[in-house]
Amino acid sequence: MIKWHGEMSKDEKNTARFDARMTENQKRLLEEAARVKGYKNLSEYIVTTMVSDATQAIDAYKKVQYTLADKEKVMEVLSKPVELSLSFLSASDRRSKKLKNEVSDR
Repeated sequence: MIKWHGEMSKDEKNTARFDARMTENQKRLLEEAARVKGYKNLSEYIVTTMVSDATQAIDAYKKVQYTLADKEKVMEVLSKPVELSLSFLSASDRRSKKLKNEVSDR
């Protein structure tokens, strides 16, 4: 269980506190990980690791959200009928005739 006491501020002088309950085995494991990775203490290790993980989780979530939004936009555009201009139809007709002539000349 994690309890937040206050909110994080952009101003680095302001700090927030949280308490976490864990088993003794979990605490020993985290302390060892902090030690072998060279952190000063368990709190520094947990905060650094969790902020990194949180940033990655949020970035991944946002990418999925952007992807879904883009998909919806593409599907919306594709579902609308396109009215072709007269100049496009004319150019397409000329190209088709040219291709037919090239094939028949072989």
